Amino acid sequence: MSGSDRNICACAHVLGFGYGASRSCWLGRRCGGRFRGVRCDRGCCLGKRRRLIKAYRKLATYVRHDYVEGLFGEPAWEHKQSVKVYGADERDEAVLREVELTVRAWPLGMLGYLVTWCNEDGEVLMHSLTTRSRLFRPRVTVGPYRITLGRSRLADLPATAPEDFGPWPAVGARRFSYAEQHYFGNPGGYLHWVVGVSDVGSPASPPVGCNEWKQPQLADYREHARINSVLIVGSTIDLDSVLPYGIAPDHDRVRLLELRHPFRVALVRRGREAQQFLQRWRSRTQPTGAPLPGLNRTADAGSEPESGGP
Repeated sequence: MSGSDRNICACAHVLGFGYGASRSCWLGRRCGGRFRGVRCDRGCCLGKRRRLIKAYRKLATYVRHDYVEGLFGEPAWEHKQSVKVYGADERDEAVLREVELTVRAWPLGMLGYLVTWCNEDGEVLMHSLTTRSRLFRPRVTVGPYRITLGRSRLADLPATAPEDFGPWPAVGARRFSYAEQHYFGNPGGYLHWVVGVSDVGSPASPPVGCNEWKQPQLADYREHARINSVLIVGSTIDLDSVLPYGIAPDHDRVRLLELRHPFRVALVRRGREAQQFLQRWRSRTQPTGAPLPGLNRTADAGSEPESGGP
């Protein structure tokens, strides 16, 4: 691998396009094809967004948690949460019972979040994807429709029928969320597709005044608000026990992890190194006790000329 190729790999690592979980990654097509097929020594490469989207499209409800961990690595957060699910009693009548699910969340760098809800057997009953950057605009499937997170509006999907559940808007003192569900029966795998706006994602439009909304206000909000989160729910989950804040990770939990942009960190580090180098260079070139050129000019400009003798 040539020196210029190594520099490009290093720049890709600094810009945050690397994917640490991949061992056989290559520089992608974003360099114009000049370095296609060049392997990166750091285990990362350009095209992180493409790999994340490709890994997400391999997800589905009722897969094992170990399968998800093999795609995205170990989760950063894990906690228990009670959820109501539909079941059958001794007389085969539908009843609601409360179960405890394990909620796990992955930070996708500075791009977004992935969340899964698993039962005690490690089976994924729900999973969601949230974008938090304009650089991450994945196209996802919502039944027979395709939307782009961070770009598509709520009105791009059909309005929720009055006899259906939802929507679920909420505005608090610090947090807000909006969620609406879409159900397509057998063509949609008998799954509930929930889309909405989360305060964790971006862009985020709070549903201000949602407690007093009528149908015209709801239609106006759906016309302007952009979708930043999508949640795919199994057929046995009671949505009222999850939404609206369950559409994305818990904001009060994930905000404690400081996610600093690698490019910004590299710029600060390089700036400090340049300042230290400049100070060393001036100390070598200037004689001992002589003022620095910049400081000398500043002092001369700020001093007043001395008055002459009589």
